[in-house]
Amino acid sequence: MINLFSFYRIYKYLLLYIAALLYTGEVRSQDIPVDGQKFIFFPHPMTKNWTTSVGITATTMPHDITEEFQYRIPAGDFHVTKKMGNHFILDGRVNFQIFQNLITVGPHWVSKVSDRLSFSVGNDIGYWFGAVHSEGFKTKGKGWQNYPTVSLGYRFNRQALLTFKADAIMNLSIDTRAGETKLTSDVGLLSGSSYALILEQPFSGKTSMSIGFRAIYTNFFWQTWALFENFDRNYLYPQIIIGLIL
Repeated sequence: MINLFSFYRIYKYLLLYIAALLYTGEVRSQDIPVDGQKFIFFPHPMTKNWTTSVGITATTMPHDITEEFQYRIPAGDFHVTKKMGNHFILDGRVNFQIFQNLITVGPHWVSKVSDRLSFSVGNDIGYWFGAVHSEGFKTKGKGWQNYPTVSLGYRFNRQALLTFKADAIMNLSIDTRAGETKLTSDVGLLSGSSYALILEQPFSGKTSMSIGFRAIYTNFFWQTWALFENFDRNYLYPQIIIGLIL
């Protein structure tokens, strides 16, 4: 089972690896342009028409939210980007679990700032939905979210691409029901934000790997809809992202 200590340890190793790249990457390795590498998070104009990634996200839930119901089920992660022009891409992503799912899609404007730096701004619309049927107790939920986002990327010599990504989390609608009874929520429009650090690098053969840490700070996280929390404060949801770029 994944716990907070495991997240901290993985994040620490990620930071140490990045520090090693900073120290040795510029000296010991051949400089390979971004156009010759595979990436899906890195905010750089695309050379291929499509890029696809498959992987998982694993999130630690705060004990105040889950209480005795401590479930930690990783979510599948299917991620696709489509080139829409020299500076525009369409980003689509599906996070899927047994009980809940999230679909996001949105346009992103990407630009190369220098030989090493690039950045993007964009906006993703998300739709989450789920259903739980347990011991005669039936619940279901759905809702719309909006994610304005900005990313900053840095390219290392060792075919490593580092991305810092920040999102605002906006709840457009929440509809949760126990049986046929609709439940109300007090969550506001702007419910929180998230901050991610993601490293992408060749893995095996023609595939590359992305591994990252995302800190989600919000008073409503879509994977906790079935717990009917009170939305009275923001909580931190640490998340690990792992994917294979095909």
